[in-house]
Amino acid sequence: MASMNKVLAVAETSYIIRKGLVYVLSQLPIVAKVVELKELEDINYQLGIIKPDALLINPMLLGHSVRGDIRQHLDLERNTPIIALVYNLIDERFYQSYDALIRINDSESKIEEVLSTTLNKEHSKKADQEELSDREKEILISIVKGMSNKEIAEFHNISIHTVITHRRNIGRKLEIHSVSGLTIYAILNKLVDIKDIKL
Repeated sequence: MASMNKVLAVAETSYIIRKGLVYVLSQLPIVAKVVELKELEDINYQLGIIKPDALLINPMLLGHSVRGDIRQHLDLERNTPIIALVYNLIDERFYQSYDALIRINDSESKIEEVLSTTLNKEHSKKADQEELSDREKEILISIVKGMSNKEIAEFHNISIHTVITHRRNIGRKLEIHSVSGLTIYAILNKLVDIKDIKL
C-alpha cells in the first residue's frame, strides 16, 4: 500500500473544478498535502520546488502540440506519475503519455482508486529497479561521455565482452536502452556534469 504522506499537485485553471478536486483529494487517507498550481506560466519552476509525488493536470493546459514525452516537457522526474484530468475523451492517443486518467465526473471512490493504483504502481517500479554497481556507474559515465566499447575496455582495463555485458545489465536495470536516455539519467543522478558530455 502507498504510504500516507503523498504530496499532490493540481494544475487546472477552472477555479470551481480545481477547488473541488483539491477538496476531494485532501480527504483521501494517502494524501498529506495538495498544492494548487494556478500560475501556469512557470509550472516547471513550481514543480521543481514542490517535487510532488504525483501531478494531476488538465492536458489542455499544455496544448495539442505536446503529445510526446509529457514528463520531459514538464521537467519531472521519471518516477513521478502524471494523471490527466479529462473533461471529455477526445482521442485515446492524446492521453497515451499520461500514467492515468481521472474524468471530471468520476466519483470520489473512483478518484481514490485511480490515484492509489497509480502511486502503488510507481512505488513498486522504484522498488523493482535494481541499483547500479560502482563498476556499472563507471561504465555508464564512459558511455555518456561518448566513448566506444573499445575505448571503454581500454580505459577500464577490461575486455570488450565485459563492456557489452555491463551495458546490457545497465539497460536492464534502468530500463533505458538509448544513449540519450542514459545521458539524461546520468545528469539527473549527478553522475556526470553536462559540460563533460560530447554533443
